[in-house]
Amino acid sequence: MVKRRFGVSVLLIAITLGLVFASSALAQTRLKKTKLTKSDRAAWRKILGWPGECEEAFQKTYRSNEYAGLEFFHLAPKQYLVQVTCYPGAYQPGYILMFYDEALGKANLLKLKRYEREENGRVTSYVESEILGLPTFNAKTKELEIFSKSRGPGDCGYLATYTFINGKPVVKEARAQACNSDADFNRVHNPRRWPKVAKP
Repeated sequence: MVKRRFGVSVLLIAITLGLVFASSALAQTRLKKTKLTKSDRAAWRKILGWPGECEEAFQKTYRSNEYAGLEFFHLAPKQYLVQVTCYPGAYQPGYILMFYDEALGKANLLKLKRYEREENGRVTSYVESEILGLPTFNAKTKELEIFSKSRGPGDCGYLATYTFINGKPVVKEARAQACNSDADFNRVHNPRRWPKVAKP
């Protein structure tokens, strides 16, 4: 009799946990991914859990409007690249990127490889989670292009295209331009004509 009651209790616990997880997953799928407001951002933060530093900077900067600063880009069934704006920046926004697997209910903060070319032509690279740059997502190819200015006129910085493999960003192509004042005007103001990074 005791064994039977124990078995029934375990079964009830398992059913209860299943219902909790199911309702949690249902709540996630019901959240909007377009036409977002600040209240939507707050709801998504509970699920995605991006860093507090980013959220604090966002709330201070965008205190007086309903701008959500949150965009979802579809990568694969139930998988998304999420851009979370942190601050507007002087001439380009500062943001982080996350990979969200809706089926698993998991989100990961992404780190992207970035580049800097010195005047002598030497290129250095580094990996960061905070991005400064102008992003463009290609919905057809599922690739993200980032144009990052090293200074206001946009005559130097880097241009990189990332593809996503198993939710991780991989550099497909990268170009970088040093901030020299004597460079050809037409070339430096067109990042697609900047010299390629040899081994992105």
